[in-house]
Amino acid sequence: MNITPVNLSRKPPIFFDYLNHFEKVSSFYSWNPHDDSHLIAALKERSRCSYPRQQLVDTLLQQHRAWEAPDESIHNIHRLNDKQTFCIVTGQQAGVLGGPLYTIYKIITVIKLAITLQEKYPDYHFIPVFWMEINDNDFKEINHIQYITRENELKRLEIAENPEDHLKPIAYRTIDAEMLRWKEILEEDFFDTEFKEDALNLFLDPYAQGDTYGNAFARLLLRLFHQYGLVILNPVDSGVTHLAQPIFHRTLSEADVLGEHFLTRNREIEEAGYPTQIHLRRQQTLLFFIDEHQRRVRIDKGEKENQFHLVYSEEIHPIGKEELLRLCETHPEQFSPNVALRPVLQDFLLPTVVYVAGPSETSYFAQLGALYDFFEIPMPVIYPRHRLTIVEKKIQRLVEKLELDYQSILQADSHFIENYLRNSSGGELYEALEKTDVKIVQALEELAEALKKFDPTLIQSVQKTRSSIESSLGKLNGKITRSLEEKNKTMVNQLQRIFLHLLPGNNYQERELNLIYFVIKYGTDLIPQLITALPEDSFHHLIVEL
Repeated sequence: MNITPVNLSRKPPIFFDYLNHFEKVSSFYSWNPHDDSHLIAALKERSRCSYPRQQLVDTLLQQHRAWEAPDESIHNIHRLNDKQTFCIVTGQQAGVLGGPLYTIYKIITVIKLAITLQEKYPDYHFIPVFWMEINDNDFKEINHIQYITRENELKRLEIAENPEDHLKPIAYRTIDAEMLRWKEILEEDFFDTEFKEDALNLFLDPYAQGDTYGNAFARLLLRLFHQYGLVILNPVDSGVTHLAQPIFHRTLSEADVLGEHFLTRNREIEEAGYPTQIHLRRQQTLLFFIDEHQRRVRIDKGEKENQFHLVYSEEIHPIGKEELLRLCETHPEQFSPNVALRPVLQDFLLPTVVYVAGPSETSYFAQLGALYDFFEIPMPVIYPRHRLTIVEKKIQRLVEKLELDYQSILQADSHFIENYLRNSSGGELYEALEKTDVKIVQALEELAEALKKFDPTLIQSVQKTRSSIESSLGKLNGKITRSLEEKNKTMVNQLQRIFLHLLPGNNYQERELNLIYFVIKYGTDLIPQLITALPEDSFHHLIVEL
């Protein structure tokens, strides 16, 4: 396994400066991820806070026993009772079969960090925690996987949404019988390997018809990372929502003040020249409500004082502030945080010292500082997750054969193949075409200049002639490209294959492919190999040649 860092420009602006010029964004974050002394300071600050450790342990043990968790995870849950134990946390939606690769890379980063910090600071205990986001009701976020078939095609398997489940959180959705067919489809789409049967069982056995997507997702992760003591938190559990009740109550009772804090921070970020990631209307609170039909709807402030609205797709239901606060006290399980409040709630409950975030998450934590300040909760160190592109041997050989470099490929646009052909075998043709274009433009400009003195009304005809010629030359350019592609079919196929594997769907591999693709081909040992081989530093995109 050969690992090489590359610098890519496809980054949100705040994230780029967070990684490379922290001084520019330091006013929006509590800690510098490059500075170990900041981690020590964050640990000391966390040590002064109190957490509902015993209640969390009881709830987590109940959850994990239901998921048949390995002993390593149970051991780490018990460790939470020790005040010297801190959490390295990440979170993501519960995508089917583990979701896109970046979810797995988040967990790998968390585990690697926990191991590294344990070695550096033996007086403390560090446990890896995954916050399973299943409050969301956007089924399209989690209902599919993508992989590359034996025919070298990008394929998507997708579960259709049951109309009756509209607005229902993922936590309450049960696995459709349609998933039972996936094993047969995947068996057909992959060549046989020594790992294929075990991989299909590993990924698909947790998805039993009638169980919830959240339970299946948790069981799969605990299988994949069984030896690392990963702890998974289901935030919908009544034991968790009961502990979260003070945050829900204050969010409602001081909705106006909290909203102004958030909007003020947004203005500060925009004045610093950065776009904001989370956009809230002034009337929005940071909470959702789950009604008696398990529909999750946004809670907005009403036009009148002490009035709120439950916002359904096509209608608004008014509800008084006192009634909403009463429900919050008696039934906190009916409330859930939005994307901005979720991290604050997480760090109210857990002794989080580091949160592992993706590029967009890191950017929106700049906005969340205002919420941490409002609730007087320490913000953790925000640490970037590992960003990887895995290169199989067959693709590595093609890249070397065509004398390409990974950085150029990963930053390529839709004209990359055309430009490659232009540079490799069609240079003279394109150069001749460009020279012809220049000469024609120059000649027409000289003609237009002469016509100004003779008859200015004819200049428009020259412009139309120029447009017509440029259109014809453009068509000729396309014909030359198609001819080159026809004469270099093998090369074009090789370039397309490289792009399919490294930029599937014209997007980073980690955002499109599911882990099952690699596990079928290389086995589950790929995970410990990555955890061992990856550098501690996750500040660069990494090319991983297998």
